[in-house]
Amino acid sequence: MDNYIEIWSIVKRALEEKYSEEIMNLWFNKLKLVYLDDKYAFFTVSSADYLISILNSKYSEVLESIFSEKIGLDVRVRVYKTELYSEEKAIAEFKEIEEKKEKSSAEINTYNNFTEEYTFDNFVVGGSNNFAYNASLAVANNPAAEYNPLLIYGDSGLGKTHLMKAIISKIRREKPHLNVLFITGENFTNEFLDALAKKETSAFKEKYRNIDMLMIDDIQFIAGREATQEEFFHTFNTLYELKKQIVLTSDRPPKDMKNLEERIKSRFEGGLIADIQPPDTELRIAILKSKCNTMNIKLSNDVLVYIAENVKTNIRQIEGALKKLGAYSFVNNVEIDVDKAKKLLEEFVSSSMSPEQTAEKIIDAVSVKYGIKKEEIKGKSRSKEIAWARHVSIYLIRNITDLSLQTIGKIFGRDHSTVLASIEVVNKEIMENPVSDNDVKELMREFK
Repeated sequence: MDNYIEIWSIVKRALEEKYSEEIMNLWFNKLKLVYLDDKYAFFTVSSADYLISILNSKYSEVLESIFSEKIGLDVRVRVYKTELYSEEKAIAEFKEIEEKKEKSSAEINTYNNFTEEYTFDNFVVGGSNNFAYNASLAVANNPAAEYNPLLIYGDSGLGKTHLMKAIISKIRREKPHLNVLFITGENFTNEFLDALAKKETSAFKEKYRNIDMLMIDDIQFIAGREATQEEFFHTFNTLYELKKQIVLTSDRPPKDMKNLEERIKSRFEGGLIADIQPPDTELRIAILKSKCNTMNIKLSNDVLVYIAENVKTNIRQIEGALKKLGAYSFVNNVEIDVDKAKKLLEEFVSSSMSPEQTAEKIIDAVSVKYGIKKEEIKGKSRSKEIAWARHVSIYLIRNITDLSLQTIGKIFGRDHSTVLASIEVVNKEIMENPVSDNDVKELMREFK
């Protein structure tokens, strides 16, 4: 155990070089290293469940990287609630996860692994999402009856995936005999290309064409990939002719999907297309109240109204703002008033920033997205990965702020002609590569 204390001290020192004192107090200082071997590092902490969830989702990879760099151990990191921790249970859980990862990322009856976190009951309905909600509910009640295929589109973080998982949740409870397959467009593509490389396409076809419901999240990822589109087209036709339900989501309507074959667009447009728009202030307040209740966070109505009026991009961002306030309130045992909310949520309220501040926040976001240090993005390195992150940062700053080419150039220690060249590089890449196009759009939505 003394050895654990020494190792954790080394890791903490590395964290302190990376994060502010506030972040350390909020997330790391209360952690206790309770188990370490050559595969796993387990921590415990007495915190609310949602705080532990944030630690595992947002910071586990950071900790794993430091363990590798400073201790020389390539371990998987997990944080558990102190009162519920069991070494045997933790190891068993990880072994189960690893075994599942060895299997295909999409399996028949995948919906059995879904929790009840996403249901129709906890989806807050308003004018911006009412049509998509009712269409999804109709599909869950009567698969392959009226709306087939169903395609839901809208910006990231507005609830498309929630509705897909709500359909799965309802099917699981009421029609457990149905075989449902849920997968992302990216994983569908990767799985097919893997099958193609291993000459196992027959098994792939057998898997995808013998189900009752196919659900693909972010179908736009197949655009521009000829072989994948060909396979998807025939899979779609087979399931449709067999009267099997198909549900898809995308970040844009079919007509706007670049490099997607017209015959596939036509199939999509032959079903029901439902969009989800950003929630208005009234719906954002309702969502905040619902999430406060679910997460057991107590905030005054004034604070909720402030969040609703100032954090407008998407539901995921609203939830992030709420979690930050809840975490601060829990750790410091204080009530959150409007003034404190304003200070804590500066990063979410980009409209209140100067263009220069927004530019720095954009570089921060790109740094997180691509896992490249901010100083490297601003630096002189010409490596492919760093150069791309730099190009994207410049492109976003130019499109989101009113900073001149010369001012943007100064941020990166370059002249205006280099800024123009970076913008051209990104324009060309997003026209030709749907994955890059999606990445840039996601980053753009964080600030627009």
